[in-house]
Amino acid sequence: MRKATILCILAGLFVLGLSTQASAASYPSYWYNPYSYYGSFYNYYYSYYYRQPAPAPAPAPTPNPAPSTPSASGLTADEQAMINLVNQERAKAGLKPLAVDMRLVTLARQKSQDMITNNYFSHQSPTYGSPFDMMRKAGITYRTAGENLAGASTVQQAHSGLMNSSGHRANILNPNYTHIGVGVVRGGRYGAMWTQMFIGK
Repeated sequence: MRKATILCILAGLFVLGLSTQASAASYPSYWYNPYSYYGSFYNYYYSYYYRQPAPAPAPAPTPNPAPSTPSASGLTADEQAMINLVNQERAKAGLKPLAVDMRLVTLARQKSQDMITNNYFSHQSPTYGSPFDMMRKAGITYRTAGENLAGASTVQQAHSGLMNSSGHRANILNPNYTHIGVGVVRGGRYGAMWTQMFIGK
């Protein structure tokens, strides 16, 4: 099965593209755009995308707890504001809004806090592994999944930076996604860490 990894670094006018072939034993149909540097305010934005193959026929699993609606309680003001902005962008593109899955919110918060605590900025966590590792360990099943990361002091800065980057905008406007979790933790070198996790069922 074809695999591709694309690395794109934007810093001012500097653009670097890299393509490579992944091991067949690693990730089925896997690609990501891990480093996109958005110059203003020295904020970094990341996107990550992964599609699982169709699962083999199996007995019907025990259903996961039903996710909450986009207006779910339990979100912070920052998290709700970011979800509102994401769904506004999807509405403008004629796409269905993403429902809030509080299990993804919990994981996204853990990821944001981990980046602040351990002073790193990457999809690969020294504590939790990849976002897909986190989802699997939490019992979250999906056909398609992705992650966006941003370091910025305000929701508007984070959202604008993500939408101005093609890889991150593609995650936000992916028609295959159905659910989202956003975790925002204040602190760190950028003022706040923002993690968006997406899944499509």
